[in-house]
Amino acid sequence: MLQDAAIVTARYVLENKNAFLGAIILSLALFKLVIYPFYLSPLKDIPGPYWHRVSHLPALEGQRRHVWIKKVHDLHAQYGKVVLLSPTAVSFNEDPKYVHDIYVKNMPKAQFYANFTNHGPRPNMFASLDNKAHLRFRRMIQNLYSKSAIFNPKNSTRNSVVEKVGQLVSQVSRSSVSGKEPDYINARSASNHNGKGYALGSLDWFNKKGKSSNLGIDVHSLFGAFAMDNISAFELGPENGTKMLLNPEDRYYLIPFRLIVDMTFWTTLMPRFWDIAAGPVIRKASRLIEKWQLDLYARAEENVPQRAPGQNLSTLETLKKHGLQGKNAYSSLTDNIFAGHETTAIQLTYTCYELSRPANKHRQEQLQKELREHFGSPNGDSEVIDDLEAVDRLPYMEALMQETSRLHAAIPGAEPRVTDKNYEVVVGEKKVSLPVGTEVSMQPYSMHRVTSVFPDPELYLPERWLQEPGESEDDYAARMTNMQRYMMGFGKGVRMCLGMNLARIEMKMALANLYWRYSSDICRDWCTVNEESEKATALNGAKAGLPVGLHSAVSPADSDEKMMSMFDAYTTRPLHDECWLEWSAY
Repeated sequence: MLQDAAIVTARYVLENKNAFLGAIILSLALFKLVIYPFYLSPLKDIPGPYWHRVSHLPALEGQRRHVWIKKVHDLHAQYGKVVLLSPTAVSFNEDPKYVHDIYVKNMPKAQFYANFTNHGPRPNMFASLDNKAHLRFRRMIQNLYSKSAIFNPKNSTRNSVVEKVGQLVSQVSRSSVSGKEPDYINARSASNHNGKGYALGSLDWFNKKGKSSNLGIDVHSLFGAFAMDNISAFELGPENGTKMLLNPEDRYYLIPFRLIVDMTFWTTLMPRFWDIAAGPVIRKASRLIEKWQLDLYARAEENVPQRAPGQNLSTLETLKKHGLQGKNAYSSLTDNIFAGHETTAIQLTYTCYELSRPANKHRQEQLQKELREHFGSPNGDSEVIDDLEAVDRLPYMEALMQETSRLHAAIPGAEPRVTDKNYEVVVGEKKVSLPVGTEVSMQPYSMHRVTSVFPDPELYLPERWLQEPGESEDDYAARMTNMQRYMMGFGKGVRMCLGMNLARIEMKMALANLYWRYSSDICRDWCTVNEESEKATALNGAKAGLPVGLHSAVSPADSDEKMMSMFDAYTTRPLHDECWLEWSAY
């Protein structure tokens, strides 16, 4: 009987195979597109767009096209604190509880990070997915990066930072204030294909009025050199670091770094297609940078500095002391140098840009007043502020640093982690249990723009970090504590940025010495600055520049806020890879 039924069924299928195949395909499609996402998926109650429920493609395409950060931000505005990004990924915003659960409690890193290996590839702390592996790396070198070690006069970092700051001020003096060494290299923009000089194909735009002093200078490139000199000296020893401030032609190497950063999507999410997507120019840049790095490390291996008793070793020598040799040590150095120069340069660039906008001129003057009150006037051309502790305590300086980190976070993109046990979240009145293996993330860009915590979130208002008139000490302290719960500029938890203390004092010392001597303005040859439309008014009546947007593609632009749009990527940058400011004696 059963055999007869099977024969009849088989005959029917053969005679109607197209209909049968169609029925199977329709059933599978119905299951995939309707039944599973809306009735069976453990994430069925997480709000979000339909296509995010059934496919990973919207998330992948959004990141590939560099529109994803803005998209996720808009999704949270539409759906709330918890949003579905893909069939297996959820984004959170607005509630610091999720910051604590995901980052402070240290959920494991997602596969996104695994491809940040170098030279082989070989592992490093940032690319370690396993928490124990990360901790092993961190314990080797974390004491070198402590604030006490960086400020300790026995160690070389303090004097090295002061030396580099002096070179930075001297470069600004020669290239901009006195105009003796104009920044022709960056004005031509031969290597920066997003720059104004490359677009025009000549130097026609630079110094149209024929000024002999107070010329424009590309501070994005300049701060990249400053940060590279600092971090390489820290990692390899002052004797072995780069000399980009002293040798402007060496800043050429910063461009290949930027080209590689633009490949983050392919590096992290589509590594098998990296070579195809990169093309010959970026593949050449990758080879050039690796050779440059290995040559730098080889010189450091041959020139091991003598250390006084009680003085810290360089990062390279510390890694070797713990048994990491050759490229196994270099992978960590490359990661630290890559991140350490890039993010610091971005933060410094946006701080000086904001201070140079007409609507923020009073903020520049407030910083200059604070500096003169604490350090008097400069005594001669070569004098620098070298008191790290005093600079670190300046309240208005700190407010500027916090506001730049909030509004122009160097890493605005999501930091994905993976649940290692079921994680319960509340959506409306429902409790949803996210299963093991769910990707969970928060993006600093959105957390830094929670309106209930940061009113007028798109405006640059450093005063929000200062004590308000009539505000008690306790209320001020409570407000600062609450704001910091939302800040993710350097990450959170045990995996937060290891180099934070070095980066912060680098930036503060640079800003202190520049604005102690000079004033800055946006270069009008580079862009149009409309004095009136530049101004926006906050709810409390404070003035600020118009919001600087988040964009993905370079297009013809003339206003400063368009030229300085933030690139929509995991690590941001000015959209045109440059920022031209003019400096004058204060």
